[in-house]
Amino acid sequence: MSQSIRDHNPTKPAMDSALSQKLRALSLLGIAMVVVGHAPSYRDPAAASDRSFAFELIERLFTDALPRVVVMMFFAISGYLYAYGHVDGVRTHLRKIAARTRSLLGPYLLWSLLGLLLYLALQSMPWTAAWFRNSSRQLVDKSFAELAVVWLFDPIPYQLWFLRDLWLMVLVSPVLLPLLARFGVVTLLLLLVPHALDYGVPGPGASRLMTGDPYFWFAVGAFFAVRGLPTKFDTRWAPLWLGALLSVAIGRSYVLATGDWPVDAPFAATPDLFWFKAVHLIGVPALWVCYDRWLRWMERPFWIGVSSYAFFVFVAHEPLMTMLRKPLAKALGAGDAMHALQFALTLCGTLALTMGAGALLRRFSPATFRFVCGGRG
Repeated sequence: MSQSIRDHNPTKPAMDSALSQKLRALSLLGIAMVVVGHAPSYRDPAAASDRSFAFELIERLFTDALPRVVVMMFFAISGYLYAYGHVDGVRTHLRKIAARTRSLLGPYLLWSLLGLLLYLALQSMPWTAAWFRNSSRQLVDKSFAELAVVWLFDPIPYQLWFLRDLWLMVLVSPVLLPLLARFGVVTLLLLLVPHALDYGVPGPGASRLMTGDPYFWFAVGAFFAVRGLPTKFDTRWAPLWLGALLSVAIGRSYVLATGDWPVDAPFAATPDLFWFKAVHLIGVPALWVCYDRWLRWMERPFWIGVSSYAFFVFVAHEPLMTMLRKPLAKALGAGDAMHALQFALTLCGTLALTMGAGALLRRFSPATFRFVCGGRG
């Protein structure tokens, strides 16, 4: 996602080509893992689970524990790209904020509005309203002000929170970057404490203006750029990093598979908080090192070409994925095999539809494709 953001700075030094390719490939891997993370089989919160423990553990590992690592990597990459070659000054910040407003806030508002209008239309028609009978996203009875809150702060395509939080980090960068330049690790440690406790910024009603994750990981990436720190590490340690990541990821999966806390329990009050943060603290450096050891093949021309559609897949895959999952759950029934089939069909169907729609739009209306993707294309 982040590799296509441009601020048109002619004085910015050229980035090492190997690092540039790595960041682009990691963005593609990240989008793929985000979509995988949103594709678990349907869970009825009001019913007892019909999954075996082994299936529950594996599904949690690949749709909860591991995919979340790449989201934090996204923030770190975005912070690095924003601060790379940065020359402090009001004009520089204003130019970069304007560029990120076009590439982040614009798509956020557009796709949030599209999701809102889609749900309103479906809930207003008798033959589709039944799909939302038990949904927590009932919109038809909300006032205009309540709908505005959903549009601006609590989008129906819930993955858009990343764009919102990243844009807000750009707004605070004129304060953050000088602190990182002057105080360095001390700034990171001060941000680590509220991050570990998942302190975010509350929004209107029950929404959050910013979650408890972006400010720390954005700062980590910016720190490396501001201080000019090396980004290459010894890949001989990759197996050890991978083992550590799998250990904490399996630990978190076990906690999620066996947890019995209420669905509406505050996240910070659950045992998952420690494991959630631990997976990220180990997972981000592990992914960075393991990529150089085993994933350089993602820089081949085919995958770089596929990465052109990564942002479109990101913004378009929900609520489409939810709309595919529920009828599949009803048609396929219960049992591990059926849940696995539901997961595969949901994931493949979503990727096929979004990639196909993106390819057609890019082919026949490239200007529209760039518009809905915030200038990417």
